[in-house]
Amino acid sequence: MDKHSLNRLLIFAHALILAVLALLLAWDSPPWLTLIVMVLVVTAVLIYLRHHLRRHYGLISQVARSIAGGDRSQRIPALALDEFDNLGRDLNEMLGSLDATIKHLAVHREELRLVLSSIEDVLWSQNYEGGLEWANTPFRRLFPAYDARRRQFFWEVIRDPQLQESLRDKAGEAGQLHSDIVLDGHYYMLSVSRNDQARRMVFILHNIDAIQQASQMKKDFIVNLAHELRTPLTAISGFTEAMQTAPGQDHTRYLQIIHGHTQRLIHLIRDLEQLIRLESGAGLELREIGLETFFDNIRLILEPEVAAKGLALNIELEPGLPRLNCDPFKLEQVFLNLVQNSLRYTDQGGIMISARTGEDCVRFEVSDTGRGIAAKHLPRIFERFYVADPSRNKRDSGTGLGLAIVKHIVLLHRGQISVDSVPGQGTVFHLELPLRQPGSGSPDVH
Repeated sequence: MDKHSLNRLLIFAHALILAVLALLLAWDSPPWLTLIVMVLVVTAVLIYLRHHLRRHYGLISQVARSIAGGDRSQRIPALALDEFDNLGRDLNEMLGSLDATIKHLAVHREELRLVLSSIEDVLWSQNYEGGLEWANTPFRRLFPAYDARRRQFFWEVIRDPQLQESLRDKAGEAGQLHSDIVLDGHYYMLSVSRNDQARRMVFILHNIDAIQQASQMKKDFIVNLAHELRTPLTAISGFTEAMQTAPGQDHTRYLQIIHGHTQRLIHLIRDLEQLIRLESGAGLELREIGLETFFDNIRLILEPEVAAKGLALNIELEPGLPRLNCDPFKLEQVFLNLVQNSLRYTDQGGIMISARTGEDCVRFEVSDTGRGIAAKHLPRIFERFYVADPSRNKRDSGTGLGLAIVKHIVLLHRGQISVDSVPGQGTVFHLELPLRQPGSGSPDVH
């Protein structure tokens, strides 16, 4: 396209007008004719210039409307007038830079959306007046009154008085504010970040149920440990004082009671030591064992205890069970602890151990016909010292650590353990252990 300069067109127009004026004066035309001709010439020049300017303006305006409509790929074409063409190139360069910036922001916005959608904590933003700006999915689940299509204030959506008070108190504070909030039985920690430039605040409700549970477990552990130590120590102290007040009598019975409580303390300390080693990541002494021989040994160890209570011990193994790579001594303790736990709560019937092949694993079950466990206790029975039946515990010699030890041994083997129980119908422990362990290859145990 041949390009023309607007300045050259104007100079040409001026020259044309002057030339026509010179010709008219040379011909000695009447003034009225000169005026008419000059008006016609100027009008023609203006129409010509207007045509060029409107055409270029139309092209630029059309591109602008397309971009405003969302088509950011549009660009201003090459124009015949140099000034407009230079303007078009500058605008195209600006549009290209703006398009790159928008794409960059779109990528970051999508990444931010993915991050926000993956955050399980409750997250939202509100302005300084209390109006909600946006919120993530967990916020919508916790506060179903929130509607992103409406203009809402936080007190219309968040109805909890404690949280409302915390949100109001933060208005004059900078930095972060932390406080414990309880919503629907869950514990949260509130934190806030401020953006004074945008006059907005971003709030996060961190779920701290696990922290609260760990804290409660720690408190329960200390209380239960103190109780477990106090009972035998009180008995030992009492019978020792009784022996001192009557030095010449036969204290055989007292000595037997003191011995029994001493053994209980020894067992408690032993189990505590073992549990601490397991929790600190004690290693496994891996061997490859045959399960038939393994459970024959289990039967020999447990049958006297089971028979002493008038119960039956049944062991059912699926034919052709594969050899299992495990720590045989720790695995032995798993079944000893489970059966001994069942013995404390079973007065008639019996206990059954079964094993069958799974996919790259062996599945075990230890079931009894005992009194069972209420559903509310099932999630916590693997905790240290947790007792589902305190009255029963007082008559038995268990340390309250057996099931916690079982759980940690199973986890060390990268296995899984769960429990089902119906009160009055018995309890079933389900174990699943992989056939192979990482780094295995130790010699067999037959």
